[in-house]
Amino acid sequence: MSNRELLSLSLYSLLANNRSGLFIVFLPLYLVEVKGASLPIALTILTLAYVPASLIGPLVGRLSDRAGRRRPYLLVGEALAFPLFLAITFVPGYLLAGALFVAAELALAIGAPAYTAYVADVTRKEERGAGYGLLNATANAGSVVGVILAGVVTFEFGLTALFPFVVAVMVGTLSVVVFLVPDIHIPPAPARRPWREMTPVVKFSFAVSIRAIGAGAVATFYGYLAASLGANDLEVSVVAVAGLLAGALVSLPLGRFIDRRGEIRGIWYGTALTLASYALFMVSTTWTETIPPQAVRNAGLALVGTGMQAWVANAAPPGHRAEYLGVFSLINSSLWSVGPLVGALAIAFYGYVGLFVMAIGTTVVSLVVMEFLYGEMGLRARWNASAPSGPG
Repeated sequence: MSNRELLSLSLYSLLANNRSGLFIVFLPLYLVEVKGASLPIALTILTLAYVPASLIGPLVGRLSDRAGRRRPYLLVGEALAFPLFLAITFVPGYLLAGALFVAAELALAIGAPAYTAYVADVTRKEERGAGYGLLNATANAGSVVGVILAGVVTFEFGLTALFPFVVAVMVGTLSVVVFLVPDIHIPPAPARRPWREMTPVVKFSFAVSIRAIGAGAVATFYGYLAASLGANDLEVSVVAVAGLLAGALVSLPLGRFIDRRGEIRGIWYGTALTLASYALFMVSTTWTETIPPQAVRNAGLALVGTGMQAWVANAAPPGHRAEYLGVFSLINSSLWSVGPLVGALAIAFYGYVGLFVMAIGTTVVSLVVMEFLYGEMGLRARWNASAPSGPG
């Protein structure tokens, strides 16, 4: 494992997630209270911001593979997003602000496949889980810092200070990319491989991402659940921070667990943990009771996220890592982005019980499909063994 490259990427992850972690918590509030949007419109803008970004993943991943370089794509994404985030402060109305936010997230997506492929480039297969676990740990830690600092800044100066704060953090991310992230060169990708050769990765991506519909809904609405149970804005932040801290603390050891036990098993266990968290959310009667399930959920996501990235990176043929990771991101992010809309409909018709029943249902389907395809937990063999045999 190359310590210098991973440490520089970890610092980049720490700063980049200062901004990304706070958007789920504060962006809807900003659009509603500062720019005049309704809550459904604000949530729609948040969803739309991640759909176009995921769509360009395979393309920019292929370009990075063909160039045999990663850092220029990180740099271009950050540099293009910087003025877009800055402009949000000055434009009138939620439509322009929302369009600029979508454009900024699209710009940042230019560097996403290169970033995840960079980790695979500088780690061996048997330590890749630890590599992704380290970056997931710093990402969660960065989100904690971002939520806390943004809470302090907006409390002192109002929500109008949110995007100036984001721009200040981006000065740090740009500086890390320019001065600290090494510009490694890898062998450029050979000729483009046929799309049919990606079938195993596409199949894997859909199998593990069905649960993302429920995960995206819960990630958007757990704060509203806590508020409905009596939490104020500060207490909602406490719930968010508790979950992020759990993810930061367990991501690296869970990444090492994946290196020992395998990616599919790690994903299976992580999905089971998120399933348990939804059940705990559903029986919560006070906002403080939402803290344990939020911690369990983030621990599960740490296993799932690290396992998914490591599996795809290991499955990609030489010279095509960023492209394959881009295809995975396209599928996973698209299904995650559907979650808030499905969750909003479930709440509208059946309340929060409906939200968590939907999340449990999609998670169970994902577990069943994974077991059918990969049989990692041995359940398929037990089912076959217990099935009545036909006539001889």
